Amino acid sequence: MAGDTRRSRRAAATFALAVSLVATGAFHMLLVTTDLDGAFADTRDDVTATEDPGDTAAVSTPGALPVNPPPTTADATPSAPTTPSEPARTCRPRTPPVDPEADASAVCLAETLDRWLADGVTAVGQQVNISSDSWDEPLWRLEPQRPAVVGFDLDELVAAARRGTDWTEDLALMAADGVVLTASWHAPNPFSGGDSFDRTGADRLEALLEEDSAPARRFEAEWAAVLDVLARLQEQGAAVLVRPLHEAGGSWFWWGRPDPSTYRALFADLQQQAADAGVHNLLWSYGAAVRTWEGVDEPLSLLPDRVDLVGLDTYDCETPHPDCGGRDADDLARDEVDLTGYAELVAAAPRAALTEVGPAHSPDGSWDPSVITRTLAREGLPAAYALLWFDDSFGRKQVSSLQGGKAWLESCPDALCPVGAAG
Repeated sequence: MAGDTRRSRRAAATFALAVSLVATGAFHMLLVTTDLDGAFADTRDDVTATEDPGDTAAVSTPGALPVNPPPTTADATPSAPTTPSEPARTCRPRTPPVDPEADASAVCLAETLDRWLADGVTAVGQQVNISSDSWDEPLWRLEPQRPAVVGFDLDELVAAARRGTDWTEDLALMAADGVVLTASWHAPNPFSGGDSFDRTGADRLEALLEEDSAPARRFEAEWAAVLDVLARLQEQGAAVLVRPLHEAGGSWFWWGRPDPSTYRALFADLQQQAADAGVHNLLWSYGAAVRTWEGVDEPLSLLPDRVDLVGLDTYDCETPHPDCGGRDADDLARDEVDLTGYAELVAAAPRAALTEVGPAHSPDGSWDPSVITRTLAREGLPAAYALLWFDDSFGRKQVSSLQGGKAWLESCPDALCPVGAAG
């Protein structure tokens, strides 16, 4: 999107926020500050989230066996209502966040995901390339519709910030408008300085658990930079569902195919570092690669000890490619969603989603995204959301580029598609 257009959209969102403040009696906040982010954060404080100690059922789908112990203090201290006649809103997720100090925005995000699952709907999600100045192109191409979930990568958000571009205000405004934010992290290689696909050091990940090792220091520094941008979102009242070290069962990322205990320890270290930095606007997600061949480990073997949501990354090849194995022409011509191992993930955590889904190596965008919701409905499996990727060198993937994408989105009221798998 052009800069002027983006600024006009931001101005429109700002105006909508001001109108909302007037309607709720909170406009006085804007009279005492000229900083929108500060006013926005103050207003979000009026939307508090507390947990009823008697309402801590950990099952969000039939037969779910949560692996997360209930936190001891998921409550956020209620703030004063904006007017004497307006009590502060209370969010009560079915299962509290695994962070015992989760802030109001994170608790309310958990409630949103639980509500979608309880209602038997799957939210349409769209990943964006947040490092690009035209990162929101996959979104505005869908107007007047919009996805209910927007995904981005934390390494890209940090890269943009290092160039002097801060997109957190734009993301926070979307969150204030009801969009759920979720973020992966294609972490740079701490052994070589290469990108996430550089496999250097994959056989010695335990070095990242040694405080005095150079790779461990680099890994910690990169995550600290991520936490800085997440803290900016926290200041603006926006929660994020984070998915670090995803698809670890495969061998394409430097953290892939690790020793399970090492992987769990690394995941726990990321959580502890976030807590130490005072970043508590996060829900934690584990994204597994679909196990379609022997080169991918069993997803449950790497399941971290404490996660708020589990997910499956699954793509459907459309044309012959080495990534697609030996699939024949008939298989490639059939639009499908491989859910191998997903039922087991669903049963192992309080929430589940298709954390990445869609076509791969599709030159013409003929893949029909409605197969996502049809497959979930047929299998009777829940998914809080289904996130499609943006177009890249591997083909057309985003909702707006798929021939049936807009029609599918329009068929889902508020981008929430009924699948009939209510919990």
